[in-house]
Amino acid sequence: MTYRRLLAWIFAFTIGGRAVVSPAAAHSGTTHAGTPHWLLFVLCLGGIGVIVLTVTAARRDLVRLSFAAPFIVGGALSAVFGGIGLVEIQVVANSPPQLTELYPVFGFIVGGLLSVGGFLIVRLRWPQKPQYAILCLLLSAWIVYPSALQNQGYHNPLGYLIALSLPLVLVFIIWTDGRAILQSLRLQTMPKVTGISAGLLTSVFFAFSAGTMSINPDYGVNAPTETFITPFTVASPLVMWPAIEFYVPMVPLSGYISIGTLLLMGILGGLVGLNVAVVTQQWSAVGSFAGKQLFTGSLAASGATACCCCAPAFYGVLSVLFGSAVTPVYWSFMVPSSPVGGMFFAGSVLLLLGSFLTSTGSATENATVLGSTSN
Repeated sequence: MTYRRLLAWIFAFTIGGRAVVSPAAAHSGTTHAGTPHWLLFVLCLGGIGVIVLTVTAARRDLVRLSFAAPFIVGGALSAVFGGIGLVEIQVVANSPPQLTELYPVFGFIVGGLLSVGGFLIVRLRWPQKPQYAILCLLLSAWIVYPSALQNQGYHNPLGYLIALSLPLVLVFIIWTDGRAILQSLRLQTMPKVTGISAGLLTSVFFAFSAGTMSINPDYGVNAPTETFITPFTVASPLVMWPAIEFYVPMVPLSGYISIGTLLLMGILGGLVGLNVAVVTQQWSAVGSFAGKQLFTGSLAASGATACCCCAPAFYGVLSVLFGSAVTPVYWSFMVPSSPVGGMFFAGSVLLLLGSFLTSTGSATENATVLGSTSN
């Protein structure tokens, strides 16, 4: 696994999760709670840098695993909290670009390529695993669905079928192809705790970067001044979902939680957690970062965990660097008919799942060694 490929996977997952949740609010300006955007950007980038440098030093046996672990955790926290502040305030476009009418056409082309290409690849390389082709078909439907139906099909049963079938297919693939490693992870405390923590951290950052939660609520005319919790519905992902909106001015904290949001948190957080758990198990078995096997497959996803997910993080970085000139990027994710968000979400799911499945070979071997040693 080369560092170039690792960085490519980090980039893909960084802007992946926004495909699916419409931001609750966006803000303009160059500061967040009095903190300049550039400082938040440095905090986020510095955390990623600490992780990369620490892993590099540990891989070359310059530092021990026990010494490197606190720096990795600290770097991850720095990247996440810097990223949360960075995505909380962004440059907002006042009007969409003129090319939005081309988004549906582009969506049909991308969705068709993914479904047909995925079927052909699975037919040639894994003919005994039709579930891979079904996954590609579901992801292509996720991309095409908003453009294929009028009014984005917010109440169509097909949308619910696509949204609910995706996690079921993912669970089936993970269980059938990675059952041995899942059972070994269940018996080991450190990989299990690390994976769960990484999944939760990913979900928290997802909630803030996707706009479903905010610590910088809008203070405008008729803005609420008291705590409230109220039910409502939200049209994302794909269809209408029951949700609960809340506002706590003392924190301040505002946002909403819907069934669809929890579904997406489970998908992305679960895939990240599985990859990190496998990496931790491999590191624990070997006792260091050295060794080529540890840097194949799942390490790419652990790098993605350092900066987590969601397109607003990507757009927030561009806002810091280029200001309002990047508003077309904003609309490429905001317009429901745009396939860009769905493309990155599909890519993130495929990369993380492929990473886990690739790592299960070496991880299963380590689990077997650990089991024979304990016996």
